[in-house]
Amino acid sequence: MDKAREQEINRLFLEYRRTFESGDAEQVADFYRFPLHYYSESGGKAAVDRPQFERLVARLLAIYRRLGVEQIVGTIAGINELNENSAQVSLNWILLRAGNGERQPVYSATTRYLVGECDGFLRIDGLIAVDETRKIRAALRQP
Repeated sequence: MDKAREQEINRLFLEYRRTFESGDAEQVADFYRFPLHYYSESGGKAAVDRPQFERLVARLLAIYRRLGVEQIVGTIAGINELNENSAQVSLNWILLRAGNGERQPVYSATTRYLVGECDGFLRIDGLIAVDETRKIRAALRQP
């Protein structure tokens, strides 16, 4: 993969993480190309439009607030170039909250994204959820 493209992908997800931490579902949606191709943990697949996606993100952000998430750390675990304009990117996310004077992990999850060129910008075109729903449920049961 071209080094410049790799740097673009890194910048995309750095800004994405910062925007997600800000808690604004509309701004998070700006990183996506719609209709978004969403692959769920259960094996389901859907084409999601922007208003639908914003509602899903708003619900997720509300859950994060309920869990006390204060910081999200994202680390790119791998980039697989699919063709000249597309790549599959795996990210390991760690959600942190305050506890005992320092940040404590709430849970971690791996998500895969399909990223492609759209109107001269990189956009997320597909989202492959891996294990976050199960982990959210477990975290919500924690005191």
